[in-house]
Amino acid sequence: MSKILDIAQRVARRFTRVAVDSTKHPAEQYYADIYLDEIRKHLAEAGGAGLRILDAGCGSGRIMVPIARLGHHFTGIDYHRDSLRLAKENMEAIGAKAELIEMSVLDALIKMDDASFDAAMAIESIFVDEQYETILKHMARVVRPGGLLFITHRTRYFYLTQALANGHFDDLEHITRRNNGRLRKGLHRVYHCWQTRAELEATYASLGLTTLSLNGVGLCSGFGGDPLARLCDPSTLDEDQRRVLREVENCDEELLMAGRYVFAVTQK
Repeated sequence: MSKILDIAQRVARRFTRVAVDSTKHPAEQYYADIYLDEIRKHLAEAGGAGLRILDAGCGSGRIMVPIARLGHHFTGIDYHRDSLRLAKENMEAIGAKAELIEMSVLDALIKMDDASFDAAMAIESIFVDEQYETILKHMARVVRPGGLLFITHRTRYFYLTQALANGHFDDLEHITRRNNGRLRKGLHRVYHCWQTRAELEATYASLGLTTLSLNGVGLCSGFGGDPLARLCDPSTLDEDQRRVLREVENCDEELLMAGRYVFAVTQK
């Protein structure tokens, strides 16, 4: 039964229509701005416009579109057909084009040449793929020496709060003792992975990457089904309130691993 549910979920994820375009959702944009500030800063230091950038799990272009406005050239990968349709429309709306690939991230990466990009990103995407570690290796491979990688990771704390909020006490020991596995979601289980700070830094070092920065994202906020949305949902706030929330969440490293994500910037 679980295999049938897994297949049904993959089919649904690929072919169902996107309910909300992430480029136009207020909470999605709140978190996108956190990523974009870091990405713009590091890309500017890497050589300005005209860089070749890979977006693994590009979705509807939440990160790709604003960075493309700066004159960078994108290749976007996504398995979800409707997301790519929206990405194409959103890129065309700003007068830009991207090579958009409808394929799983790993299958697309395997076909790409070494050192073919100046930067690569995977924003809120690859931690649900059981080939996560292999994907990271290929992302490092396709970036040139000196190139940048921008990757988001889930935290153990997030999954602990999610399990508690949903009464999934059978998941708690698993989350505490391991760094990956299938967690309950409705009637079936879905693969996720999560890391400590030490594990992240060790993983990147093993790939020959230097960690430039680690940033917490959503330290005390969330939306949709996120447990942290019970504390604060950015989509319910006005512009001034979101500014204050951003200041609160942009705190010291003490809470780095206590949010929805940790955002890693590394260099090859």
